[in-house]
Amino acid sequence: MNEFQLHKPTIAFVAPLVIFLVIVQFYPSFAGEQQLATDAVSQDTITYMFMLVAQVIVAASLLLYFRPIYLRHFPFKFSWLSVVVGVVGIGLWVGLCHLEIEKTIMTAIGFGPSGDARPAFNPFEHLPNTMWRIVFLLPRFLVLALLVPLVEELFLRGWLVRYVEDVDWEPLALSGLGWAALIAPTIYGVLTHPTEAIAAIAWFSLVTLLMVRTKNIWDCVVAHAVTNLLLGVYVIWFEQWQLW
Repeated sequence: MNEFQLHKPTIAFVAPLVIFLVIVQFYPSFAGEQQLATDAVSQDTITYMFMLVAQVIVAASLLLYFRPIYLRHFPFKFSWLSVVVGVVGIGLWVGLCHLEIEKTIMTAIGFGPSGDARPAFNPFEHLPNTMWRIVFLLPRFLVLALLVPLVEELFLRGWLVRYVEDVDWEPLALSGLGWAALIAPTIYGVLTHPTEAIAAIAWFSLVTLLMVRTKNIWDCVVAHAVTNLLLGVYVIWFEQWQLW
């Protein structure tokens, strides 16, 4: 019990993201699937929706359970600058993704295009009616605009940057961090978004600058949430399903 208590803060900041990413590995790719001709829903679609609901339940449960630890480390507050950064962030992300600089670089150095773990899922193509689409979109937006910002920023700014700075990380504030700590979130972003690496470098670096400016993790969460919410709206409005 004492050992668990000693490591509980690490578990609190790391476990939600790790479990979240494990569930992502079970996302289907939807490669080659055609528009539905009947009211049937494919097995891949059902699997995808099940995994989304699983992410909502598991991540929300862990975040609520460890909430006292998060608030002990970082009392809640945020500035409106985080909203501005989130809006700027969506412009950066979408613009750089559409340039497809990564594909050009990989081709130039002799590598083929790398796979993209994101399922290019079009709910208006794969789901037969409005009810099914609502059942999909509710957990999808919960994951995109709430849970991803929380689990990633708590991991990155709550644990990773402080652990990189000093293995005795718990007493550290989000100020006076060295270059290794400041670069760590961007490296994570590139590793988890390999086909959007340039956009990841720009966006994760932008949020790190916000962290340096405000020294507040919740500003990073809010900026992340604003960008992701606007990304979801952009994906649906302009049918850019590959950016889910």
